[in-house]
Formats: sequence, structure tokens, C-alpha cells
Amino acid sequence: MCYMAIVSTTSEADLTALNTPLVQFSRNVNAIPEAPLLRHPNKWFLGSKDGCSCAFRHLDQNATDLGFSEPVDWWEEDQEDIDATLQVVEAFHAILRGGHKLDCIDAWANDSKEPKNLAGDLVVDLNKVGAKRFRFFEGYRFELEARI
Repeated sequence: MCYMAIVSTTSEADLTALNTPLVQFSRNVNAIPEAPLLRHPNKWFLGSKDGCSCAFRHLDQNATDLGFSEPVDWWEEDQEDIDATLQVVEAFHAILRGGHKLDCIDAWANDSKEPKNLAGDLVVDLNKVGAKRFRFFEGYRFELEARI
């Protein structure tokens, strides 16, 4: 079992141009049941260095009351996961700067072929949250925005 982050956008651009060793965009969303819950026409899987999306910063569905936060000593996080998440936010900003819409779902992969009900939708202003505080929330759809 692992996290699977998926995004959709109105951008027609090839997001693989944003790939780094820590962040990999791929069109392979067919095996992710939550993909139809995304709202925009161009859908992408957002993988980490591990192939899944586990090597990004996450909160599981039972801990989302912690919200967005910079890394803290009492919650151990791998520095490479932090760096990868910073690169994801950079990629999100690049998409949004082009004037495109962007949303994201962080799902927990299981053997089900049916999408899990989302816990909710959140509008996330990346300018207010800040790159160092950003983390994915399992089971939520983020509608991402950033003022230019």
C-alpha cells in the first residue's frame, strides 16, 4: 500500500518537462480509481523517486487537523521527501503561472477498483501556504491557486 498523488490541469503542456530525479509526472493514471474525481481534462500521475507518491510530505486522513506546517523536530521527515515536496510546489507554480487551473488528489492505494469518497475539497493558495509548509492531505482534493 502506498500514496498515489494525481493532478489535473487545463494546461496542454507536457508536464514531463518538469521532471526531476525526485519528482516524476506521468500520464499513467488508469490504475488510480480516484482519477475521475479530478476536474480538469489533462490528468497526470505525480510520482516520487520511489515510483509511487510516498516520498513526498503527507498527512494521513486522520491527521489533517495538523494542517500545513513546516517540518518540526517531533515529526520525523526525510530531508529528501522535504526536497521533493518543494520541487512539486515549484512545478505547481510553473503550471499556475501559465494561467492554467490545477487540482490534485492524494489517495491511499489499495486493491479496490472503486474510488474512495473524498474527505473534502480545499482551495489551497500556494502563496499563503508557502512551499515549506505544503504537504498533501490523504483523501482530499486540492484546488490549487497562486496569485502572480
